[in-house]
Amino acid sequence: MENPGPNAVLRRKTVAAKEVWQARGMSPAKALRLSLARAADDLWDLAVAASGIAQAEETQDALVSGLADDGLIVLLDGPEGAIGAAWLAYPVVAGLVESQTVGRVSASAPDPRRLTRTDAAILAPLLDATLDRFDGLLAEARVDGAISGFRFGSMIESPRMLSLALKASDFIVFRFTLDLSGVREGDAILMFPVAEALPDPPGPAGPRRGNLETQVRSAPAELRAVLHRLAMPLSSVSALRPGDMLPIPREALTRLCLEVGQRAVPVSGRLGQVNGMRAVRICLPEQAGAGREDLPDSARAGLSDTVPMERGVAPEVAPPAEITPPIPLPMPDTDAGEADGVATDTDGELDLLGDLSAIGDLPGLVEDEEDVDGLPPLPMAGLPDIG
Repeated sequence: MENPGPNAVLRRKTVAAKEVWQARGMSPAKALRLSLARAADDLWDLAVAASGIAQAEETQDALVSGLADDGLIVLLDGPEGAIGAAWLAYPVVAGLVESQTVGRVSASAPDPRRLTRTDAAILAPLLDATLDRFDGLLAEARVDGAISGFRFGSMIESPRMLSLALKASDFIVFRFTLDLSGVREGDAILMFPVAEALPDPPGPAGPRRGNLETQVRSAPAELRAVLHRLAMPLSSVSALRPGDMLPIPREALTRLCLEVGQRAVPVSGRLGQVNGMRAVRICLPEQAGAGREDLPDSARAGLSDTVPMERGVAPEVAPPAEITPPIPLPMPDTDAGEADGVATDTDGELDLLGDLSAIGDLPGLVEDEEDVDGLPPLPMAGLPDIG
């Protein structure tokens, strides 16, 4: 008899070592089978065997559409807000509940009934113990931890509700058959979300620098022009009706302010009309970053620094220290000349709002004016047109 060569001996040893390694290797399917059996035996002294374990990656739509309505569906809460799920066929759920209520699993088929949250609560310890052991075995085998860290969450009424609760679009799915003490069988499914790939880090900022000015200029900025703030009790505010008049002091036009955030800028204004409504033209102060030489002559006078204001509190804005004489506020005739787009009367000063006649005493309106928000338009025959 020929002696085997050294290569043949080495090959046999290599094959034997590979078989031993494969027997000892821990795959997710093997970890799940061992975890279920050990958890059921330790907790309930129940023989549970998982067979035919198949692992695959499926889309959420395909997964949810294949679930039967009579099974138990529970959410599995994972790390960092991840959401998985478990589905157990009705015969398996009924058998597990029987083992805890009557102490054994009946060989006869269970009567159909609607599963409740009580059934889910009975199965929760078994699910948590199984998943805990599953995590431990995967960690020992250094298997990818994307399917680790999940625990029992809550019951879901139907597959449709499950589709609303799940966040991921793809899932790692384990499908298998459970055998309870050799007298009851049923299918089960475990679903773990596939971790989404992190977005690529942004590239160099060079190409985006050209868009910075456009982005800044398109940013929203809220600017409020405040003519006058009036404090009124709630009862008076509730009693306001269309046509009621609110008192405005004479000095309101000299105490106008522009509010940006929590700061206010004092400005002055001129009384006139726009589109048939009373209006005030604001004389803008010096803008930030602009020199006085860049402003028109009419806007250079009366400039002052901004003053801080508290939110919700009307600022007490005093007239600037260096300001031109008060701008006359007349009620000019329609034939008077115009300056800066607003007609003025140099013969006398305006008694602001004090000499205005009541709305009912003003002359009639032109025929083409329309109601605004249900209120009759105000006649503006005596006010100049602004802008």
